[in-house]
Amino acid sequence: MILRCLLLLLAAALWPATASAAPVPAKDDAETLPPMTFFVAKGEPDSCGPGCNEWIAADGRIKEDTAQKFGKFLRTLGKRKLPIYFHSPGGSVSAGVAIGRMLRARGMTAGVARTIPEGCDPVKEREAACDALKREGRELQSELRTARTMCNSSCVYALIGATVREVPAGSRLGVHTMALVEKPNRKISASEEQRQLEAANARLARYIGEMKIAPGLFEAASKVRFERLRFLSRDEIAQFGIDKRDFHESRWMVDEGPPGPLMVVKFIVEAKGGETKRYHTTRIRLACTRSPGTIFFEFGRELGPADRWDASMAVTLGSGDFVLPPGRGKPVVGYNDVQMESRLTRVALGLFEEATGRKTMSILEAPAAVADASAPMALRPPLKLSTDGLTSAIAALGKRCR
Repeated sequence: MILRCLLLLLAAALWPATASAAPVPAKDDAETLPPMTFFVAKGEPDSCGPGCNEWIAADGRIKEDTAQKFGKFLRTLGKRKLPIYFHSPGGSVSAGVAIGRMLRARGMTAGVARTIPEGCDPVKEREAACDALKREGRELQSELRTARTMCNSSCVYALIGATVREVPAGSRLGVHTMALVEKPNRKISASEEQRQLEAANARLARYIGEMKIAPGLFEAASKVRFERLRFLSRDEIAQFGIDKRDFHESRWMVDEGPPGPLMVVKFIVEAKGGETKRYHTTRIRLACTRSPGTIFFEFGRELGPADRWDASMAVTLGSGDFVLPPGRGKPVVGYNDVQMESRLTRVALGLFEEATGRKTMSILEAPAAVADASAPMALRPPLKLSTDGLTSAIAALGKRCR
């Protein structure tokens, strides 16, 4: 029963990198989200990329004065050139564009990830003590996570201003059309509102072009009502020129939910195919079982044309190997008619604890049989994965599973 429930959760709950439409928070709820704050965060070695352990955290709602605050914050950094990571539901488009232009002027790198300062509750979006901590203006020891991370609406326009853009595996970009902000004590006619909206859209389209982003981004956003939100697929993120990396992987990270118990998660994005590339997301999750010292290893992926859902896989951790059998059911069809498969097995927690001392692990698919018995078996190269972040993540999981 436990296995069946976890498999159903995988099929129904997620694919963070696929396109989907979803309602945005109600206006009253959106207004309760904190305004965007900026602070310098410091994490583990390589936590924000090779050789990078310091970054600018940009968390919260983009208000009309957020760009001014960001400019002031940049001046306090002097000549320091740090990457910036956004986690935002969006807000003012004009402020988002202004932030994007600042990023381009300074040749900055921008990404999407959630910064969790030490001592803050990662499950809570709003926490008075944590909000106050972020506003103190000092460097904060923090963790950078891409799970459950968003950059929506105007945040996308801030992001695309960066010279280098990174949309990490596991994070999401949400778009919708623009709406004019109502100002108190100012009434305008329907025709004047339409004129202003058309002018604002024209400015936004020009900005997107100036940032060397394909017009498809503007077109995709224009097709979604302001009251709703659509998450861009990984194919769109690459096609629009936002992030065209053929392969990238997240760190191993803790994910407390909600819903559900604490897990360890890792995301991978791969480009597959020839001239027409398709981008596929894989998610690995580690979770406790009811048996001490044993954990679930859950492997879910979007299938490419050459992927075999009926073949076993060998997972090599260096200290030991285990077999990941095919799932019990056939692949399911997700958003954009992408097929998804899920696999689940039990492994010893100790295997992953010992693997923290290694730099990589690999997953090898069983070779495909060929008609000619004398010909070599068709063998795909193994998927090699980094163990970055595994040490702290598996330690947190181990406390829950023992």
